[in-house]
Amino acid sequence: MAVRFTRIDLTAYPVDAGRQGQLHQGFCQSGPLDSYAFSLANLLCGQSSAPTIEFIGGLGVEFTAPAVVSITGPAATITLDSQPLQGWRSIQVAAGQRLTVEPARTGSKHYLAIQGGFEFPRVVGSASMVRREQLGGLHNDGKPLTVSDEVAVASAASKQKLPGALPEQLIPDYQPSVRVGLVPGYQHDWLTSLQWQRLLASEYTVTPQVDRMGYRLSGPAIELPSRALYSEAIALGAMQIPPDGQPIVMMADRQTLGGYPKAGTIARCDLNYFAQCIPGDKITFYQLDANDARARWLLKQAAIQRWLSSEVCGPGVFSTRFS
Repeated sequence: MAVRFTRIDLTAYPVDAGRQGQLHQGFCQSGPLDSYAFSLANLLCGQSSAPTIEFIGGLGVEFTAPAVVSITGPAATITLDSQPLQGWRSIQVAAGQRLTVEPARTGSKHYLAIQGGFEFPRVVGSASMVRREQLGGLHNDGKPLTVSDEVAVASAASKQKLPGALPEQLIPDYQPSVRVGLVPGYQHDWLTSLQWQRLLASEYTVTPQVDRMGYRLSGPAIELPSRALYSEAIALGAMQIPPDGQPIVMMADRQTLGGYPKAGTIARCDLNYFAQCIPGDKITFYQLDANDARARWLLKQAAIQRWLSSEVCGPGVFSTRFS
C-alpha cells in the first residue's frame, strides 16, 4: 500500500530513531525533535521506532489501502473524511479515506505514524532526513516531501492487539511558557555563582532563529571568561553560550562538534516540551542533576510500559527505549 500526500502547508519529512553511534563519522544524530510524541505515535501502531512523518503546519493524506495510523503532538484539529477525531490514539482507516491535521499553533511539530512504517531510503542506518547533509527523504536528496508524493508502507510484522487511546495523564500538556530542567554541562564551572543563578532565575524568549539544528534564545546575557576551548562533541539539548551571552540549545540536527562553552544540557525528561516551543514562547530553567534527570526519564518510560501492559495483556510487548 501507499500514502499519498494531498496537502503540506509548511514542511513534512521522515524521521526515525536517528543515526545512532555515527557522530565520529561526521554524521549528525538527527531523529525526531519531540522524541516522546514520535515514540508514542509508533507504540500506538504496534511498533517501536519505525519511520514516521514529522510535520509542521497543516497536513493532508489519502490512503490507498486499509491501515492503522496515529497522530501525536500538541493540540490540533484532526479529521477523517471530515469527521473529527482525537489524537494520541490508534486510528483505523479504509482505502480511499482522507486524513487532515490542522495544528492549533503554527510551528508546532506533529507525527504521523502508520502500522508497518513508511518506507524511505536508509542512509548510514537511518531513514531520517537531514537537509544540511542532503541525506534521506523520498529520493535520498535531503529534501522534504511535496504535495502529490506517494510513500510506500511496509507490511506489519505480525497481527497483534493494538493499544487504544493514550490515557490523559500520559499526554503532554504543551504550553507556550515552559519550565525545563537544566543539568550542569561541560563548562558549568566557567560560570560564576552569580551567572548561574542569573540563568536559572531569568526568563528567556525563543527567537525566530529556530530550526532542527538548534534554538536561539533571547534574554539576560550570560557572561563567561574568555578562554581557549577545543571543539568537542555536542549532546542533544546542550546549551551553548556564544560571545554575545545569548543561549543556543542544540537539537536533533546539531553539528557533531562545537567550540562554544556549554553551560548545561536540557534534561531528556523535559526536552519534548522545549522542542515544541515556537518563536515568542517563554522559557525558564531549574537545576537538575544527572541522576535525578535519569530517574525522571525512567519513571516516564515505566508509566508508558505499565499502560502498554494493561492494554495488550503482557509486559514488554513493545520496547519503550526512546531515542
